[in-house]
Amino acid sequence: MKRNTHKILTLAVCSALVLASCKKQLDIPSRNSLDADVALTTKSGIENSINSIYSILKRESHYGRDLFSVTDAMADIAFANGRSSRLLGENRNTALANVIIWAGSYAAINEINLTLAAYPGITDATTADKARWEGELKFLRAFYYFDLVRNYAYIPTFTVPTQDKGGVVITLQGFNSATGAASYFPSRSSTAACYAQVWNDLYASINLLSNSNRGRNYASKHAALALGSRIALYEGNWVRADSFATAAITLTGGIGSLSNTTNYVTGWRAADHPEGIFQVWYATLGENLGVNTSLAATHTTLSAPGAFAGVRQGQGDLVPNGFLLGQLGITGFPVNLAQSPPPPALTYSNDIRNRLFEWGVNASGHYVECTKWLGKSGGANWDNTVVIRWAELYLNRAEARYRRGDEPGAWADLNVIRNARYVGFVVPAPALTGQPLLDEIWKQRMLEFAFEGHRFYDLKRTGQTIVKSNPATNLPATDYRILPRIPTSEIDGNPNMVQNFGY
Repeated sequence: MKRNTHKILTLAVCSALVLASCKKQLDIPSRNSLDADVALTTKSGIENSINSIYSILKRESHYGRDLFSVTDAMADIAFANGRSSRLLGENRNTALANVIIWAGSYAAINEINLTLAAYPGITDATTADKARWEGELKFLRAFYYFDLVRNYAYIPTFTVPTQDKGGVVITLQGFNSATGAASYFPSRSSTAACYAQVWNDLYASINLLSNSNRGRNYASKHAALALGSRIALYEGNWVRADSFATAAITLTGGIGSLSNTTNYVTGWRAADHPEGIFQVWYATLGENLGVNTSLAATHTTLSAPGAFAGVRQGQGDLVPNGFLLGQLGITGFPVNLAQSPPPPALTYSNDIRNRLFEWGVNASGHYVECTKWLGKSGGANWDNTVVIRWAELYLNRAEARYRRGDEPGAWADLNVIRNARYVGFVVPAPALTGQPLLDEIWKQRMLEFAFEGHRFYDLKRTGQTIVKSNPATNLPATDYRILPRIPTSEIDGNPNMVQNFGY
């Protein structure tokens, strides 16, 4: 067999060393010019390393686009209209169309491991500095590992045992030389072991970080509690999901608050979403991903709300499909979604969320587009990406309470969301119970997080078939394409690494 040694850590090492062949691929600004042994010996070096670890989240492959746009294209709520030929394979759920976060995530994890090993020796840092560093680093490692395992492995609440090849590689050792990495031949840990590692890091971060820490642009105790509610929901630990969501909701001195029908739309027009608990922060216009692949450019052609007769700004190549528009209570669009100019007025229901969906600029026909990511004032394509926000806390807890048998509690949390989203909402009687209650919780998750990257994972973790009429695609939860292919460079030359089923 060709000895093409394992690439997880050799790619990761590029983030810490001067390797010209890797700089363009990884594009990590703060440490490419310094060897890790040098960079991690001062307080400023540690801070720069942590910033570089956050920066990987900004990439197109992560929260710059793919973890939102690609996953929604694979789910049942979006249509790739072919304007740029992007996301067509993902929308059709072809075998190789999926999120590809492996290399970037392991680069971040390697840098985390190196920084965790180095920070105790920093002499010009206070005890508080070191506690914050460790807390943020362990939150980030938990975050990266959770994204890896929920993508490349089955989610514990729904698995296909005959196709299950385990979780992902867990490594807590950092490598700062290609020589050291080249002799490392890891195997995949079990999915249970992956979640256990995520929890170890998350609990440590909760104990080390303050409630709001440095705000929504960074890790905090509030963000860790909120992330914990999501992880527990995926894991099927309903008691823990309830507990973590409750702790995040009741936390004193946390970040943000739940919006309502009067400020929901304006919240999406602010640079910092007021519901945001944790966001990926684009500090300068120079960090934007451009007119082809940013979140704004992917989802809308508009330069501003209502500017459908103006100049096209983005591609707008991933738009809501008829199923989602109908569920939002929007009417007036054609069956094939493309509308010749001038577009007719859309009719909206009392769901305030549908006001973020409107006609885009004519380019091979007008489409109804999502305007959640229209850009900060003064420059397009660099919106901060809200990853965790308040609405999720209530919806996580509603589902967890339903699963625990607390239907009144689930009904109450569901109605917190509906009251905040439907103008003139009145709690209906009688209360929903049983499967209709769970179905309504799932529906509200779909409506709330459309074009925020939740829907595919919700279908995956609950074992539901992905059904689309445009394009005509049915993908059962048992289909091997639910999981992506692990990069072939990780398989070749490493006899310990097992590929996902079907590839």
